[in-house]
Amino acid sequence: MTLYPETRSLTLSHPDVPIPERFPFRIGIPRIRTHFPAHRHEYLEISFVIEGEGYQIINGIRHPLQPGTFFFLLPYQVHEIFITSEQQMRLYNCMFDMNFLFLSFPFESGLDPLLYDESELPPSVVPQGTESDAFQTLFADMLAEYEGNRPWRTQYIQLKLLEVLIRFDRLRRATGTSAPAPGSARTRSIWHIVRDVHSRYQEPLSLSGLAVQYGMSPSHLSERFKLYTGVNFVHFLQDVRIRHACGLLVSSEMSEVEIAAEAGFGSFRTFSRIFRELRGMTPGEYRRSGG
Repeated sequence: MTLYPETRSLTLSHPDVPIPERFPFRIGIPRIRTHFPAHRHEYLEISFVIEGEGYQIINGIRHPLQPGTFFFLLPYQVHEIFITSEQQMRLYNCMFDMNFLFLSFPFESGLDPLLYDESELPPSVVPQGTESDAFQTLFADMLAEYEGNRPWRTQYIQLKLLEVLIRFDRLRRATGTSAPAPGSARTRSIWHIVRDVHSRYQEPLSLSGLAVQYGMSPSHLSERFKLYTGVNFVHFLQDVRIRHACGLLVSSEMSEVEIAAEAGFGSFRTFSRIFRELRGMTPGEYRRSGG
C-alpha cells in the first residue's frame, strides 16, 4: 500500500468539473480499469458498484467489491481500489462536503450513529433483491437531478442522499459481516472535534481551548488533527471559515466586512489576507467571478 497517499480536495479531484462552494456535491459514473491509487480526501464518499470485480483497501483492510456493493468512506480515510476482473469497474460515485450533510437537516443529530459510532461497524454492504434495486434507483435519481437544473434540485438531492445513508446504516447494523479497520474507533473519535469546528467556526476557537474541552493536551490534539486531516488545526479552521465566506460572497448582498465577521474572522485585514492565500484572489474578485 502507498505509504504517503495523495491528499485531495473535492475540486482538485475533478478539475474539469465545476463544483461551486455553495453546492459542494458531485456524482458520476467513473470507470476503473486496473487500479485507483491510494489517497485520502476531505469529503465524504459513497459508491455503488455497477459492474466489475475487485477489492478496496480502507485504512489497511481489504474489502471485496462486486456488482451491488455499496461502500461509505469518512473524510481522510486512506483508500485505494484494485480490479481483479477482466471487465473494467463501473460504479456510481458520490462525493460531498460535510457541510452539505450537516447543514441540510434540522435533525442532523440523527446522523450521529452513522458518522460517529465507535462500535466499528462495516464500511460496506451488499444489498440483495429489492433493496439492491432501491440503491441503484436512488443513485440514478441523484445523478439525473445533479445533471439537470429543475426547481428544488439541491433539496431533492439532499433527501435522496439521506435515504441512501439511512438504508446503508440499517443494513450494516443488521448484518455486520465486514471486518473493521484497525484503529477505526480512534479515527472516528476525532470527528466529534471536527464537527465541533464545523459548527462553531464563527467563535474564537483555539487548539488549547478544544484540548481542554476534550480532555487532551494541546500537543496530542495537534498531532491527531494533523494525522487524520492532513493539515494542522489552524489551517483546517481557516479553510472552514473561508468556505463559508465564499458561499456568502456569491449568494448574499452582505458587505465584505460583514462577511468577514460572519465567517469568524477578528478583522477584515486578516480575512482578506487569508482569503487571498487560500483562493488566489481577493474577496471582491471572487464575488465578481461568481464563485
